[in-house]
Amino acid sequence: MFLRTIIIFTLLLFVNCTHKQESVNNQRNNIFNDTANFLAGLPVKNEALTPYIDDNFYPQYSAQIDKNWNEAFGLNREIITKWRSENLKPDYSLSVFYPFSGPDVLHPLTFYPKAKEITMFGLEPTGGIPDIRNVDPNEINQQLKLLSDALNFILDRAFFVTLDMEKKVKPSSLNGVSAIMIFFLARGGYDILNIREINITEDVNLAEGVSADRNAINGIEILFAEKGNKEVKCARYFTLDIVNTSRQVDKFDAYMRKHGEFTTIIKSASYLMHWSNFSKIRNLVLEVSDSIIQDDTGVPYSFFRNNSNWNVTHFGRYHRPIPVFNINYQKDLDEDNKRYSTVPIPFVYGYGYGYAGITYHLLLAEKVKKD
Repeated sequence: MFLRTIIIFTLLLFVNCTHKQESVNNQRNNIFNDTANFLAGLPVKNEALTPYIDDNFYPQYSAQIDKNWNEAFGLNREIITKWRSENLKPDYSLSVFYPFSGPDVLHPLTFYPKAKEITMFGLEPTGGIPDIRNVDPNEINQQLKLLSDALNFILDRAFFVTLDMEKKVKPSSLNGVSAIMIFFLARGGYDILNIREINITEDVNLAEGVSADRNAINGIEILFAEKGNKEVKCARYFTLDIVNTSRQVDKFDAYMRKHGEFTTIIKSASYLMHWSNFSKIRNLVLEVSDSIIQDDTGVPYSFFRNNSNWNVTHFGRYHRPIPVFNINYQKDLDEDNKRYSTVPIPFVYGYGYGYAGITYHLLLAEKVKKD
């Protein structure tokens, strides 16, 4: 009976993987991928999108996106890619956790390009499924202007500000979090295969659709594949209030623990895990992560220093927090960073855009394997 169960389970896995493989071959040219390329200012061959392409406005939009991408975010990503290949180990968990991410789906893929699943969350609503067919062609220029406004800050500075995003990211299919996610995936060289709305159920499984429960954890799931590659990847973003008193936090905690160990990346996280009212998410990160790469806005350095459970590597040069976060200065991190790291990292990572003399650093904490 046991052997029969194993055989059936194996066959089901094979069928599922075959189905996914067929999905890659059949879905490269679907409306989601066309929408992503359209939003990213990339060539779109689908004639059904012709009514949406204004001969005057769209070329200007595309050219501006190209300029901002090539001068800032895209260039920064190229530098990270080279640095990563020289400084990080090629082996890591293929499930990546990115707390406080906003729509920033490309940074985890840049640091961990073999990742198969990425779990993200933020306060911002998803905006639903980005499908250009849901927009009146007469309103498309206004939609693109709203998206461009939300993107300008991100492309210039390579980080997100939650309050700014809440003002600029609207609950609309073409300028919400999910639209920005597929924008970045298209610009990063990925094809969008499928998108669906999801929610975390009471028994901490995933279900399709949006739950109407007041304390529901709703999200978006995007299946995608690198151009020229058949391997399907998955990014899930959840709209979530993670403060300790939130009625969502315990459900999300259980969901994450149910799904094993993660490689965790933290960036521009507003120092929330430095405070006692965010201790639950901090404990979750520490307990489900087999490694954590972060700037100083993530888990406080005191949780790693002189802790035999973690091996720590310092990169770059620590800089005091920008004025709005000055209270979060970490003297112990400053001291150890100066002792163990002398070479600046050559890319932008985290807060600091516009501040003279700003430098960037990374902390890599790897959990010690127990025999």
